[in-house]
Amino acid sequence: MKKAVFPVVLFFFMAMVMVLGSVSVEAKCGPKEDNWIFFVDQSGSMYMTYWKVSGTDSKAIKKKGGDTAKVAKEVVAKQILMDMNAVIPELNYKGALDLFAPFEELLTPTMYNRPSFAAAIKMIKDSQVIVGRETPMTKGLIELEQSGILAGLTGKTTVIMFSDGMANVGADPVMEAKQILEKHPNVVVHVVSFAQPGVKDMSIAGKGMDTAGEQKGADINRQIAQLGKGMLVDAAELYRNPAAIQRFVMDVFCLEERVVEQKVVERIVLRGIQFDFDKSNIKPEFQPILDEAVSTLKAKPDVKVVIAGYTDSIGTAQYNMVLSNQRAKAVYTYFVSKGIAASRLQTVGNGMNDPVASNATADGRAMNRRVELQIVQ
Repeated sequence: MKKAVFPVVLFFFMAMVMVLGSVSVEAKCGPKEDNWIFFVDQSGSMYMTYWKVSGTDSKAIKKKGGDTAKVAKEVVAKQILMDMNAVIPELNYKGALDLFAPFEELLTPTMYNRPSFAAAIKMIKDSQVIVGRETPMTKGLIELEQSGILAGLTGKTTVIMFSDGMANVGADPVMEAKQILEKHPNVVVHVVSFAQPGVKDMSIAGKGMDTAGEQKGADINRQIAQLGKGMLVDAAELYRNPAAIQRFVMDVFCLEERVVEQKVVERIVLRGIQFDFDKSNIKPEFQPILDEAVSTLKAKPDVKVVIAGYTDSIGTAQYNMVLSNQRAKAVYTYFVSKGIAASRLQTVGNGMNDPVASNATADGRAMNRRVELQIVQ
């Protein structure tokens, strides 16, 4: 047998499979649009209590008060934005953050990076005066158009609107959104809905919840999302479920691309590194295995490596594609932090493709949640 290009270390933790002469066709997440805008309602109704997540379901951001904690819709919106920002892939597109009712530009269209967006999101106020602050949703849409932001962007643009749909002042917001989309056919609008029709909780009786208004808001949000190829997603689901955040981000931001990579001459499975379900973090027990791989890479400074991440079969193909890429990125970041030149490394997410064990069992799924080092020429 031909002498291994990349020596195998820690036999109990790493296993090598020879793949001489093969060509790897990998799946990658590419930008689905050229630009995107977070468009967040800051009207008075968004600072009213969001009963869908208040009380025991209000997570870490709830105010002190135990089971009776009240959380404003806008505070939940801010948390969802932060959660999205943590998983949006940093690809070659521009992003912006605007508020409406009244219109306010917190971040002009700029090449997306997480730190700048996190700083802008933090600028959204957790509380504002409610009484006397109307909810002119139509005016907000008009101001977005009049700002020139949409006209100034080239290529495909996605607007993600965060709103309860409450519109008690001005013309029909659905008609205004329709006119904007007709004028800008390259724009699609997704709606994260904070409307809460049908909430059943006798404890909130007499505390100001506008049931009819919430239903109207839900209808407005649904109609706006249906104008084009947009999606309607319930804010409470995104707030409660990290997997829902990742699915939404994938559907909006990630376009699967298949790219022919270099010739793979050797593949090494890091057998001791099996990620928890729906996780991509490097656990402390992984580190000795990764440190051995770092030592081997340092001993072979001319070797280039593709770090390939994989998942089990649970979840959608798109969701797993992004998650697998995050796992590969986690190993990449660890290697770079230990002194391996970034120029020697590539990452790819292969999702649920190429399982090494049966996904019908828990043990098999655990083995498939893995990272491989692919030595390339």
